[in-house]
Amino acid sequence: MLCNKCNSDNTQRLQVAFENGTQNINTRSHSAGAGIGGSFGIGGVTTKTSGTSQTVLGEKAAPPMKKSYKGSVISIFLGLLFLNGSGAMLAIGALLMVGGGYFVYAAANYNKTDWPPLYKHWEESWLCLKCGNVYHYS
Repeated sequence: MLCNKCNSDNTQRLQVAFENGTQNINTRSHSAGAGIGGSFGIGGVTTKTSGTSQTVLGEKAAPPMKKSYKGSVISIFLGLLFLNGSGAMLAIGALLMVGGGYFVYAAANYNKTDWPPLYKHWEESWLCLKCGNVYHYS
């Protein structure tokens, strides 16, 4: 596949560049200690770390993200809490619930109609490793 900007053949699909530049991290470590003060004590602890590490190239090649429902659900939950009040609290609760409901609808609509063609376009896009150009090829 030749780059449509510099004609280099040093190209890679965005999906492959993203996967090569993204690593999942899962580590577990154990520690132990002893102490002497007013009395003697021994203790131990296990820690777990998990997450994702991403290179700059992996970040540049990332796919389009779906819209999250997290903020909308929190808004609706807070609205339910405010509904137990009266007067201004009731109005705030209603506004939070209506706003949260709207954003749930908007996110669901985006994820159902707008996101699939964006993701398909991403799957068909390429990255030139010489000049950095991102281009679409279907």
